[in-house]
Amino acid sequence: MVPMLGDWDNPASTSKSDACSSQKSILYIDAYDSFSFNVVAMLEETLGVKVTVITIDSQWPDSNMNEFLQHFEAIVLGPGPGDPNVPSDVGIMKDIWDLQDSDLMPVLGICLGFQSLCLRNGVPIERLPYPIHGQIHKISTTSKDIFEHIPEIEVTLYHSLYANSASAEAPDLEYLAWLALEDRPEKQIPMGVRHRKKPFWGVQFHPESCKSDIVACKTLLQNWWKMAMSFNKIVGRGGYCSLPDTVISPNTIFSPFPDAAYEMLQLSRATSKVSDSRSLKRPGLTAEAVSELFNKPGSPTVLFQSNGQYSIVSVPSAGSWRLEYYVETHELRLIQLHDDCKVTESCVSVVQLWDALRYLMEMKKVDSGNKEVPFWGGFLGYFSYELGLTCLPHPATAQASEPPRPHGNGKRSESLESPPDVSLLWCERSIVLDNTTGNIVVQSTRDDDRAPLGWLDQTIQLLEECSIPVNETDTDEFLDSILQQSKIQLPEEQKYKQQIEQCKAELEAGESYELCLTSETTITLPVPEEESTRIAFPWKLYKRLKTYNPAAFSAFADLGDTKIASSSPECFLNWDRHSTLEMKPMKGTVRKYPGMTMEKACEILSSTKEMAENLMIADLIRHDLYGICGSGGVHVEKLLEVADYGRVFSMITHIKGTIRPNHLGFAVRHMPQLNTPNMAVHGLTTLQRCLPPGSMTGAPKERSCMHLRTIENRKRAIYSGVMGFLDLGGGGSFSVLIRSAFTCSAGSDYTDKKLQTWRIGAGGAITTLSTAEGEWDEMLTKLRVVCNIFTPLGKINRQAGVP
Repeated sequence: MVPMLGDWDNPASTSKSDACSSQKSILYIDAYDSFSFNVVAMLEETLGVKVTVITIDSQWPDSNMNEFLQHFEAIVLGPGPGDPNVPSDVGIMKDIWDLQDSDLMPVLGICLGFQSLCLRNGVPIERLPYPIHGQIHKISTTSKDIFEHIPEIEVTLYHSLYANSASAEAPDLEYLAWLALEDRPEKQIPMGVRHRKKPFWGVQFHPESCKSDIVACKTLLQNWWKMAMSFNKIVGRGGYCSLPDTVISPNTIFSPFPDAAYEMLQLSRATSKVSDSRSLKRPGLTAEAVSELFNKPGSPTVLFQSNGQYSIVSVPSAGSWRLEYYVETHELRLIQLHDDCKVTESCVSVVQLWDALRYLMEMKKVDSGNKEVPFWGGFLGYFSYELGLTCLPHPATAQASEPPRPHGNGKRSESLESPPDVSLLWCERSIVLDNTTGNIVVQSTRDDDRAPLGWLDQTIQLLEECSIPVNETDTDEFLDSILQQSKIQLPEEQKYKQQIEQCKAELEAGESYELCLTSETTITLPVPEEESTRIAFPWKLYKRLKTYNPAAFSAFADLGDTKIASSSPECFLNWDRHSTLEMKPMKGTVRKYPGMTMEKACEILSSTKEMAENLMIADLIRHDLYGICGSGGVHVEKLLEVADYGRVFSMITHIKGTIRPNHLGFAVRHMPQLNTPNMAVHGLTTLQRCLPPGSMTGAPKERSCMHLRTIENRKRAIYSGVMGFLDLGGGGSFSVLIRSAFTCSAGSDYTDKKLQTWRIGAGGAITTLSTAEGEWDEMLTKLRVVCNIFTPLGKINRQAGVP
């Protein structure tokens, strides 16, 4: 006989003693939501429990659900995309409702879990009049049960479906909280429920969101936990040892360690454990001038500005080499840049690629260097959006356990117009400029460079003696002579607006909370006949972009056939050499024009729509970092703040995480490679787990990417990827590749081509409050930042319609 709910607060019996551990355990069933680890962390931080995570498509261990569940005090059914009417969207959640009376245990359903509970007890789940995604609302409660001492509560909502309690009798359910729609106050939307006879509860809102009332939500969880423990005492649950972590096997494919890792280590043999340096001050000497001094036009070069303060310039050496990787073919190319320019090709899976990079950064760790700069040597380059898709739980690009064999002709299989999905330049020598102090650090990891009168001394002398360049007068004339013949192909307005409506249809169906729709603009230009002009064009284009739109993460890359000019304002991921990770998602943009002040921009960006855009990504980023850092390891530094980014105002959130190798997060506990204090390894793993950038996908990330791939029907490639550095000292910094242009057809190998094509991506977050006209205008606002540099100065390209 199951005790009645009202009896649980005054148990008549006590539980069996737990001879194994005093820490209680909760099972969390994850519906592949991008907020799941926020819930898990909140449970551990608030209740002091250990949480085990399994996904909705898991098989019960040993096909014995009841025996497995005996190791837990309670179950939490998490939020997720989709519809509880669709069996695959709830998976094994439905098994919980089939527990026999003798096996009953406390359950809390959140959002999707709440809807599943209601549906199972006869309440239909239907569409709301309009979705409520990322919105904050105040709900009223009965002030009893799990809402005791909480008469009302401000919470974040992420749902487009609801339990229609008015359309069906549900005698076994009691409603505990409601939301009255603002435009339909007579319509009460259930927000909290309990089963009258079984220990089942549910809430429609998200207590884990950073905009929900944290104090009230913690009280709610504590109330639920108290009642759950009371039920367990009455029925005698407890006394079982916690399951070892190995019982739940991660959803990963085993990959043998790649031989390519040893080849990379051999190519890096001249890199020592020390980054020796020399410093000087030359205010006025720019990173661009330094790069021109040491990099020949057209040679492999990366210039990356990190967080607006440090500009890192690659400098060639005898040990320089490049790495290229293609997702679709699993092709890895290692290219030596000196002597015979030898190219080594092999096939590795994406998982093997990440393992190889981790291995190299661990084995070649630099132990000492100039602590004033964030980069001592290592990799500079980018990771594409499509590479990020392979990092999702169910990769968009299928990975076979046995990757395809390499092509025997020594030629890459991708089209020359398709850039590598990863392109990295190995740098033993580099120059770092501190843009705030004017300090310049010349450094090298090569032992012979530190000798008296060696490369370091020679370079310092050269920088001391070089003249400060004056403003170039020939750049504009040089560019305009080529740009006069440019043809700019904007996205089709009608098609883009149709795609916006497609996104909104998916949002209304509960498939996503927010979809970051993007488009592509192409600029076709003649290829200059003179080799010197052809080689110089991408660099001069970058310098115009840097002047026109200076940004915290301005960058240039010349990596084989691929050229990138970027003026990105958005930080994706930074990490230091000790323990700290940080991410700064940017959503919500207002174009500057005469009369648009910071005050007005703040007013515009404080709207429900704009705040929801940023909040959803902020909660997604917290989930990503909790997956790495674990409970207690993540906090929000700034939330929904408006900042000035030159030609636009944008809203950002700043979130930090702390790496503790002995307390790894839920997503990486199965990785023995992380048993190291080396932050380069942890940073790489964070990069792997957090790609593609949430600000460019929407939430939940995986389901959003799936729909965006169908709606956009194209490869984003470099756009929406990330660019930055991997520091051998342990640190790293990557920007989101927005406000950027790239080409794969502008190199010296294209003498037989008459045209070159540059690609620019732009877009915006689509929510249910979006309008087609508003989103089209926002996309054009972002597009103008880069597209304008392809227009001859003083003229308006009427064909592009971009002033």
